Amino acid sequence: MRAKIGKILCLAVFCALFLPGVARAQVAVGDNMPALTATTLDGKKFDLSALKGKVVIINFWATWCPACHEEMPALEAVWRQYRGQGLQVLAISCDLPRTRGDVGQVMNYFSFPAAMFGDLTKNGFGTPQSIPVTYVIDKQGVVRDILSPDVTPVTESGLGDIVKDLLAAKDAEKPDAKKTDDKPAAAPAAPPAAKTENAQ
Repeated sequence: MRAKIGKILCLAVFCALFLPGVARAQVAVGDNMPALTATTLDGKKFDLSALKGKVVIINFWATWCPACHEEMPALEAVWRQYRGQGLQVLAISCDLPRTRGDVGQVMNYFSFPAAMFGDLTKNGFGTPQSIPVTYVIDKQGVVRDILSPDVTPVTESGLGDIVKDLLAAKDAEKPDAKKTDDKPAAAPAAPPAAKTENAQ
């Protein structure tokens, strides 16, 4: 009973602190990625602006959110499959700072990096209006997909296909360094004609 009351109180405090009267950035598909810097749970620095050239997944979640727990195994599976090919993931917990220990316990089951919302030093995404919400950013730093349970839920196959296509697009869009001019190369000049002497 106490556990249920605690979860309800956490939800109420989150709504009171995060939802009313707080500026929310309206990040949309096609926008350039906003600024995002943080210190992860394991003390490492995360800077989204330094990750151009990689596909990046930013996921907002919370320990008291059932839908968040449902999709985290899919995030883990996609992370494990594609991290060696240039995928980066950051899961941002919207839990209150005093529940950091609970967040750490959940993340013990997953290997992708995580950070507390309160540890974001720059946050161009603003405060999420609902969670979970997942942003997928391409190699050029453009937001390509925004996934949420009521529109497009995160699944291993669905998210995996998005990431796979964005990773493949990297090579397709990579310019050929050998091509310096679209004009065909000029043919080599013909050698001079050999001189001949008239017979006397």
